[in-house]
Amino acid sequence: MNISTAGIRSGALAGAEGNKTSSDKAPATQAPAGVGAVADEVVISTLAGRLSMAATATSAAIEGFDHPSLGAWVNDNISSILYPLDAGHKAAAAQQLPQPNDAASARSAAAATAFIDNKGPNPFAGLSREQLATITHDDSGTFTVNERRAAYTQAYDEEQAWRSQVVAQAMQEYNTTGKMTNFFKSVLGHFNALPQLEQAQYPADYASGLEDKIKLDFNYFNHAAGDGPPTPGSLADMQKNQDKKGQDLFDLLIR
Repeated sequence: MNISTAGIRSGALAGAEGNKTSSDKAPATQAPAGVGAVADEVVISTLAGRLSMAATATSAAIEGFDHPSLGAWVNDNISSILYPLDAGHKAAAAQQLPQPNDAASARSAAAATAFIDNKGPNPFAGLSREQLATITHDDSGTFTVNERRAAYTQAYDEEQAWRSQVVAQAMQEYNTTGKMTNFFKSVLGHFNALPQLEQAQYPADYASGLEDKIKLDFNYFNHAAGDGPPTPGSLADMQKNQDKKGQDLFDLLIR
């Protein structure tokens, strides 16, 4: 099945275009040092145009790709922007010019370089995951490699923060009920909300596999689907037979 590209073009602009105001036509002003590249309306307006250019180029580049091909293309893009952070590579990356090379775009590229050098905040904090993916995987030259790396880093950090939170919730669900059903629901909802380019990094049957787990509603204490009674040899059965209902589940696992 071929990959649809309509969502890439529309999703990339969501938010950025919505932030335009009448002041978009005002002359650009110098932002205070350390302010991110999307800190004012003039830059947001310019960013929307660049996002549109990048999304159009990406849609053309991946037209006709199936899931494995798109996944390989995405992974190649990530590898290309995660260059070694030695002096030579950093100097070469800092020399790249954005497109268009106007004042606002140059500020965005400079802010991204400062972020890579640990001298400023991530200029793309606050953008949607769709917009971050559009920047990350733009190989048309609209965004510099440092802008792409900053966007990738922002999305990666957000993903790791979400994973830490959802795993903590999963452990609470597991220790309380013996199930992981709500965890699988959270993961499926998160996956469905990811940009198409991020979804391409997962197996093609990832969503359907989660749906199967949700339908099964498996109880890992009872080793049975739904609310069935404990099966022989299950953790719940072990707890009952050993009269250790108050013992932590993981104490039994490591014995």
